Amino acid sequence: MGAYGIHHVSAITKDIIENHDFFTQFLGHRLVKKTVNQDDPSMYHLFYSDYKGSPGTDVTFFEIGMAPRFTPGTNSISRTILRVPSVEAIEYFRTRMSEQGIYHEGIIEYFGETIMKFSDAEGQRFALLADADYDDSVPYAAGGNIPLEYAVTGIFGVELTVQYLKPMAEFLMLLGGEYDGDIDNDTEARIRFGQDSVFITEDRTTNIEKQGYGSVHHFSLRVKDEAALQAMADRVSAEKWPNSGIVDRHYFKALYITAAGNITVEISTDSPGFTVDEPLESLGENLSLPPFLEKDRDFIEMRLHPLN
Repeated sequence: MGAYGIHHVSAITKDIIENHDFFTQFLGHRLVKKTVNQDDPSMYHLFYSDYKGSPGTDVTFFEIGMAPRFTPGTNSISRTILRVPSVEAIEYFRTRMSEQGIYHEGIIEYFGETIMKFSDAEGQRFALLADADYDDSVPYAAGGNIPLEYAVTGIFGVELTVQYLKPMAEFLMLLGGEYDGDIDNDTEARIRFGQDSVFITEDRTTNIEKQGYGSVHHFSLRVKDEAALQAMADRVSAEKWPNSGIVDRHYFKALYITAAGNITVEISTDSPGFTVDEPLESLGENLSLPPFLEKDRDFIEMRLHPLN
C-alpha cells in the first residue's frame, strides 16, 4: 500500500489579501481554514478548497511578506493543475481571464489531457484540466458567482521539472505511484496516484529554481490514516531518504521528505480534517490555532493584519 492521490499543494505569496481575493473571488474556492504557519506563527497559512475541505482539493498559501520573487528553473514544482468538469468550463474561465486581464495561454493537449495554463499576479503557475469523471468533492463557487457546472473540483496533479527524471520517478514509485514508461530513456513521465497524477519533465538547460513568492513550496500525497503514514515513514527511512518523522499538524498528520532534486514531498493523512475545531458551516471564518498555540492567540492575532 502507498499513497493514493494528491492531498494538497502549498505555495508562497507576498500579498495575502490579493491572494485571498484571487482564490475566493476569481477561482471561486472556499476559504476553509484561516490559520498560521505552525513553525512560524507570524505568517498566515490559508487553505482554499471545495466546500468541505476535502483532501485532494486544498491549495494552501504561506504569507511571506519579505520574500523575493521566485526565479524559475529546474528541480522545482513548476505547476499546479486544477480540475474542472469539462472543456466548456475551461472556455468559461478563459473568457473570465481575458475580461479581467489574467495571463493565460491557449487550450492544448498535455499528456493526453486537455488543459489551459495560466498564472496569477505573482506568477504562480497553474493549469485547468478537463476531467468529467471526477466526483469526489463538493464544488464551491459562491464567492466568485461562478456557475456550479464550471466550478473547480479539486487538484488533478502537479508538474515537476527536474534535472534527472529517473531518480524522481523511482522515488514516486516507492511512494506508490504507477508508471509504465521507459524509466531509463524517457525525458517526460506521468506517475499515477489513483485518479491523480504527477507529471515529470527532465530539463538540464536552466538553473536551479530559487523559491520565493510565486513558487510552490511543497506538494503532499495522501494516505488514509496514521498507520498508513507510519508504514510510509518506515519505507522511506529504509531507503535512506531524509525525512521529518511524523508531525502532528492538528488537521492531519504529516511526513516531510526531501526527495530527488531537493524537492519537498509531504505525505498527509485524510483525517481528522478541518472540522476538528470548526463546524462545517463556518469553516474559515475565524482564526484557527492548533492547541499548542492557543495560549499565544492574543499575540498572534495582534501581529496579523485583518482578512475579511
